[in-house]
Amino acid sequence: MGSLKSYIEALDSRLGGIKAVSPKVSIIVTNYNYSNYIVDCLQSVSNQGYPDIECIVVDDHSEDDSVTKIRRFLDGDKSHVVFQLVTHETTRGQYGAFRTGLAHADGAFISFLDADDLLLTDFVSEHVRVHLILPPVAFTSSNQYQIDSKGQVIGGTHPDLHTHRTYRTVGTVSLHRNFWVWATTSSMMFRRSVLDYVLSSADDAFRKCADNYICHFCNILGGSILIPRVLGCYRRHQRNIFSNNPLIGGRLPTGDMRNHPAHHLVLDHICARLFDCSQRFIALLGVNGFLDILAKVTPPQHLWRNGHSRRNGVVGLRPFLNFYWIYSLLCIRKIIRLLRNRPSSVTLHDLEGAKPATMITSYASHQYSRRDAK
Repeated sequence: MGSLKSYIEALDSRLGGIKAVSPKVSIIVTNYNYSNYIVDCLQSVSNQGYPDIECIVVDDHSEDDSVTKIRRFLDGDKSHVVFQLVTHETTRGQYGAFRTGLAHADGAFISFLDADDLLLTDFVSEHVRVHLILPPVAFTSSNQYQIDSKGQVIGGTHPDLHTHRTYRTVGTVSLHRNFWVWATTSSMMFRRSVLDYVLSSADDAFRKCADNYICHFCNILGGSILIPRVLGCYRRHQRNIFSNNPLIGGRLPTGDMRNHPAHHLVLDHICARLFDCSQRFIALLGVNGFLDILAKVTPPQHLWRNGHSRRNGVVGLRPFLNFYWIYSLLCIRKIIRLLRNRPSSVTLHDLEGAKPATMITSYASHQYSRRDAK
């Protein structure tokens, strides 16, 4: 493990001369009745090589001996990671645990780690490196080994991650159609500033599969990068609340999709968040940017209802005429794509010069790589 200064100097030696330091990373571990796995999970956090990490462990009112094991581990840990335990008095679900952890976190970058999953030793350092040397995005998602309840490796990659063995950016045309190109929650690192805009008080709506809401919302605001390197382990077992299907081969759902939050629920809550915090989003994106995102997440059947009922209290009549105009253009684009047999709602772009990313040491060298690739 290096110092804060040595890590940032490894990215660009000039940063050491201006007393710049590495960003702080907060890992939020969410636990509910995972007594059998929680210690191994926390040990994988303790083993991280990145120099500035805090770990907030949120226990969602477990009924087993999880809290006892967590406290025992925290008392005996001698690593550089600063651990903190927060407990819920009632069970609030995954989304509620995310919000509790974020309220206690100080990091510029946030990772949510399920208590049954594991991180490899370079997880944090690699995600931070990608965030710092490539064009900024809302979050990153890396590859994962698949392991079973006994810790046996049963798969070498996560089938949901669409990397094609290269670093890729993810951009969205609209969210009217559902899609998923990332790995699991435990594979991701978010910018704290984006999460502050996205997370609302809708705990009950996403008690499980909270990443379905968070990832789609964050991606439409700031995009994401897919990292082909395997940096963690995703555990498949029967006690997982959603992802309990066995690995039988092929790209199949990790759990019973009938128990998965419906996509219209995600869209409804994104819409509600945009309206409820409209002035914050307008200040961030501008009026046209706000309306463009609103059009991308508003299903046709909800367009008139939302626009008419909230028009006067949000941004006035004239901007909402612009909203209908933007939405009309999006509908025309959708018709053109259908006529051209291009129904896809997500675009993936390979990052030029990022394939040999271990050789890139600064954002400047990334720009040179892009120029040379052309």
